[in-house]
Amino acid sequence: MDHIRNFLALLRGQLWPVPVLFAFGAVGLAYVLLNYGHHLSPNGRIWWVYSGNAGTARDLLGSLLSGLMTMTSLVVSVTFVILTLAANQLGPRLISIFMGDRQIQSVLGLFIGTILYVILVLRTLDDTLGSNGVPHLAVTAASMLTILCLLALLFYIHKIARSIIADNVVEAVSQEFRGTLHDILPDHDSEENARKQPLQGLRWPMGMEKAGYVQVVDYDHLLSIACEANVRIAVKVRAGRYLLREGEHVDIYSTVPPDEELRERIRRAFTIGTERTSAQDPEQGIRQLVEIATRALSPGTNDPFTAIAVIDRLGAAFEEIFARHVQPHVIEDSDGETRIIADRSDVADLLAAAFHPIRQAGTAHPAILIRIAEILGDLAATTTAASQREALSGQLTRLAETALLEHTTRHDRQDIMASIKRAENALTRKHRSGHN
Repeated sequence: MDHIRNFLALLRGQLWPVPVLFAFGAVGLAYVLLNYGHHLSPNGRIWWVYSGNAGTARDLLGSLLSGLMTMTSLVVSVTFVILTLAANQLGPRLISIFMGDRQIQSVLGLFIGTILYVILVLRTLDDTLGSNGVPHLAVTAASMLTILCLLALLFYIHKIARSIIADNVVEAVSQEFRGTLHDILPDHDSEENARKQPLQGLRWPMGMEKAGYVQVVDYDHLLSIACEANVRIAVKVRAGRYLLREGEHVDIYSTVPPDEELRERIRRAFTIGTERTSAQDPEQGIRQLVEIATRALSPGTNDPFTAIAVIDRLGAAFEEIFARHVQPHVIEDSDGETRIIADRSDVADLLAAAFHPIRQAGTAHPAILIRIAEILGDLAATTTAASQREALSGQLTRLAETALLEHTTRHDRQDIMASIKRAENALTRKHRSGHN
């Protein structure tokens, strides 16, 4: 399942899949209307159905084709301008968000499919066709598709104009991130019932012998290997980490040295690529949001309101995380024996990935530090485990240390410390209620 999710995550970032489907649909529509259109045509003359001769139809389709090529060039040019603006303002790693937008892909696909359809119909028209031999319904469909492209162009301009607004980009990234959390985080308590224990046997380290980002670790496959070979496996890398060719990426615990066949089978459980994906990596969505915030806080941009919007969305994401549970670190076989120790992000890791860079970039912005403290205080009411409250407390401690730096005035520092104190009180109340 993780491999499928990884493939879909990579596919979503590509611009071509939907236009290709539109192109196949255009070919199918042209085939049907050219071969069976005379059976589908209504009896009698109807005003909206083309009824001219082949020469007029050829001139009409030629004009439509020229206009469609011009509109498509405009759409492509605008798309590249928007991608350039997005890369400069919000970060080049967010280009995949725009490229993966289904509405943008559909508009491009409609234009490309209509052009292909008009070309296929146009090439069938010649002067030897009589008035009854002209594919009237096919020519009519070309006109209707062109009108649809005009309406799609208006929608596309509206879509693009809204897509470069920072708050809309933040919301789009946040929604995708929360959807990823829903897919990869378990909805049952898988962490509290199994604790990490020392694995038995001699330790035999091994490397992946391939450089790149870990995209997916197939733990089901590793579990079957461990049970079949009667070994225990400690995975020391997590999805999203960049690996060098050599290193101690996996430890095999066995009484005998593992052979090369076993090592190769373990390597096949790891999918390593040139980019990070969100298939198993909850930090990927956090990383995209944090990049927007840190760029907004850079001296060249100085847009703290966009950073505050990111902090708000991160709070909503952690509310989802606290309501669910982190990915399991301990994987047992059917007999309840620990077979795999997995390296996966816990709540403290996720909070650090989310708030450390923003806090560090926002040391000169009291509003940023105050908003972080407020979000952490709001999250206190949503915690369901002591580890979550401890992680929040650690963030508040770091925030207080940052507030004591000489980047703010005395009154601003007092406001920050007051916000931190309110958040700490919220954590204390939640801790007491959890023991009652």
